Amino acid sequence: MKRFFLTILLLISIPVVASHIVGGEFELIHLSGNTYRLNLIIYFDQINGAPGAKDQSVTVSIYRKRDKVLMGNVAMALADESSVPYTQPECSNGEIVTSKLFYTTTLILSPTVYTDPEGYFVVWERCCRNYTITNIYSQIPQGNNIAAGQTFYLEFPPVVKNGQPFINSSPRLFPPLNDFACPFRPYYVDFAGVDDDNDSLVYTLVTPLNTTQAVALPPASPGPYPLVIWRPGYGLSNIINGQPDLRISRAGLLTATPRTQGLFVFAVQIDEYRSGEKIGESRRDFQMLVVDACPQADPPQILGKKLTDSDFNYDETMSVSFTNLTADEDRCIQVRVSDPDAGKPEDNFSERISIRAVSLNFKKNINEVLPEITTATLLNGATKDFTICFPRCPYFEGGPYQIGIIAFDDACSLPLTDTLKIEVNIEPPPNSNPYFVDPVQPILIIPPIDEGNSFEREFEARDNDGDELIVSVVTDGFVLADAGFQVEIFEPRQNGLVRGKIRWDAFCNIYDFTNRNNFEVKIIVNDKDFCDFGDPVSAAFRFTVKLPGNADPVVDTDLTSDPQERQVLNIQRRINESFSFLVTGKDLSDNDFLVLDLARRDSLEFYGISFPKVTGNGLVSSRFQWDIKCGNVDLKKKSTFLFKFIVVDNANKCKFYKADTVDVQVKLLPPLNAPPQLTVRQGTQIVNDQSLDFTLGESIQFLLTGMDGDISPAQDLLSLTLIEASGNVEPVGFSFAPITGKSPIQTTFVWQPDCSIFENEVFENKYVFKFRLADDRCFASKTDTVTVNVTVKDIDGSDTEFLPPNVFTPNGDGCNDYFALEGISPCSYNSDPNQNPDQHISLPLDNCINRFESVKIYNRWGGEVFKSFERTFRWYAPDQPAGVYYYVVRYTNKEYKGPLSIRY
Repeated sequence: MKRFFLTILLLISIPVVASHIVGGEFELIHLSGNTYRLNLIIYFDQINGAPGAKDQSVTVSIYRKRDKVLMGNVAMALADESSVPYTQPECSNGEIVTSKLFYTTTLILSPTVYTDPEGYFVVWERCCRNYTITNIYSQIPQGNNIAAGQTFYLEFPPVVKNGQPFINSSPRLFPPLNDFACPFRPYYVDFAGVDDDNDSLVYTLVTPLNTTQAVALPPASPGPYPLVIWRPGYGLSNIINGQPDLRISRAGLLTATPRTQGLFVFAVQIDEYRSGEKIGESRRDFQMLVVDACPQADPPQILGKKLTDSDFNYDETMSVSFTNLTADEDRCIQVRVSDPDAGKPEDNFSERISIRAVSLNFKKNINEVLPEITTATLLNGATKDFTICFPRCPYFEGGPYQIGIIAFDDACSLPLTDTLKIEVNIEPPPNSNPYFVDPVQPILIIPPIDEGNSFEREFEARDNDGDELIVSVVTDGFVLADAGFQVEIFEPRQNGLVRGKIRWDAFCNIYDFTNRNNFEVKIIVNDKDFCDFGDPVSAAFRFTVKLPGNADPVVDTDLTSDPQERQVLNIQRRINESFSFLVTGKDLSDNDFLVLDLARRDSLEFYGISFPKVTGNGLVSSRFQWDIKCGNVDLKKKSTFLFKFIVVDNANKCKFYKADTVDVQVKLLPPLNAPPQLTVRQGTQIVNDQSLDFTLGESIQFLLTGMDGDISPAQDLLSLTLIEASGNVEPVGFSFAPITGKSPIQTTFVWQPDCSIFENEVFENKYVFKFRLADDRCFASKTDTVTVNVTVKDIDGSDTEFLPPNVFTPNGDGCNDYFALEGISPCSYNSDPNQNPDQHISLPLDNCINRFESVKIYNRWGGEVFKSFERTFRWYAPDQPAGVYYYVVRYTNKEYKGPLSIRY
């Protein structure tokens, strides 16, 4: 049981890829306020579609058009499923069975969110279209197949434009029919829509959209959405291979005459215009099935005749005229409908026919011209006559109008038709236009009226026909009562005469004349004649208010006493300084209520600026205070600040907006800064920027001291670093610790180089050590740099003064008792007359080229009698007889040999 339950869950939760989409569209309908209803309509193929492909809910996405930012995802539940009907249900043999799936939800489109002028779009993608479509590639999505899904797409405008609510509903298209088409038989279907806002709709055939991925439910994407791929020979100019091919009229009527059988997909784009501007876009995809299933049929024929004619002589077109004296029963024609199929045995000598009336050169429902009964069944070749009667008034003024009376039969799958085009010229009843008795001129210019006064003027209009007169009042963009105007129509009223009065109270406490002081009020009078064709008459009253005077306020600072420099003051200040001045606003002549403020107060607290807003009568002042701190400004981003001070007088009687401004522009400079000082010492000697020589083995030590004299507003933070350590061989192994702190700071440089510093048989290296001391004074940081040049040479290991002794007397007398080459007492050489008693005998010094390794002493027979690896060796020749011996002193790269005599 658990296994069965899991299977059911999988079937429900995993979207099914199936050949089921016939077409569909979105609708977005305004309900009230900011509430809208979003509908998604899917036309589902019941024959080829899998039941699991009927989604119980869908999630659609809304994006902003300008940058394709996701505004939100919206869940929509399946609310209804219904069958798509046929025009002639009895024609259906099951070739097409289509369901309409209706998903819906309500939306709140916030006026603070949906404000982008370029608008928004709602989108949903689903796969797959029917796999048997003839004109596009729509295959099972596997391998290299080309699959085709549908992208449902709707564009809608912002809900606020120019600060005002912008109400709009998308067009609602007429429901499509399940009708099939037949080769070489005219096909038509009404794809027109109804727009609740009376916007203009433009219909265009477009290439259908595919989905971004060939999966059942592609992930939400802002596009772009690919187009389906037409099969060879098909395209937007040859959608069904018809003659003529599929086309759509300006009124949304789809027509075609197919030539080949098949299943053809197409798409209609509906652009929505208001006042010449495109505000929305809808798309509907659908399919047309062309099968050779239509029985042979002949179209009906409709003929016309005037009531005074004896026979029906008008075929295709006729023209009739009626005077205004024609009686209602005589303002008619007759039409006769016949159909050859009513005389055919294969049609059972029977044919159902009907008639319909359509307007041709105007838009209006004209069903009133039809008789009460508009259908009939023709038997055995009979005909049917219908009387068409026209209203007393033309449908529009200024010329004949044209209508069409269309005859329909009951052919499959769509009725065949014939149309009689009728031009109707009706003379309307006579009528004279109304006219004004007072004023007689169409425009009356009223002399300027002082503020605080009132004005009254009566008017009178008449109509010689005695028609009822309708009065309306229009203005040039203001509300009458808001501006102090009243228009009164005198009672009692009577046909053919209207009298009234216009009054204006030109008071500042009623209307803000700072916005405007010129007004036009137009009285329009129209007569209610029978056909309402007459032109109205109007009288325009033009008013001007004369306002009282008001002195301008003045704003100034104590930064300068020169009036010529008042408007823009350029000031320089440094960081860590204070900047303070007094701003004063005056209106002493009127003593009006003043407001003194900065035109823009943003970021004042951030920069540490204080300037209180003040109010008062006649004279106000406030102090600007800025303690300029390093942490509040960034000179790299902004170093110039403009402060616009404004004094406003708008609390006077007539609310005149009077203002004056003064600009103070502050250029911020870095703070003053004394440079830091760096001292480098070797021992007690200052070695700044000197060259120093060292012999290998000496320790190189420097003491570095950083000093800075800045103490206000606080000591600078110093940083002492080594910024360069270079040489003909890179120096390594030295010790230096960077240091940070407040003056004074100290650190050391220590280096004990060894032979590893020498390369390529070069035993003298030159080095550069560069030290930098930097302070952190904001935007004025300064440094001191000291360079020390160091030369390191190898130890001198020359042997020019190396004269080894050649005799010693190990007799125990304490003088010259041993043989040695390092640290020998001068008395050791007294026995040698050639030896200088003051000479210090020493082996050649070890260096990086040559180092002492060993000494060996041999007797005259070559036997080794002594060996040592110490430079300070001592050989006392124990148990060795007097005689001549030989020594060998070995260095890394050299040997010293010589005779040595022992004497007792």
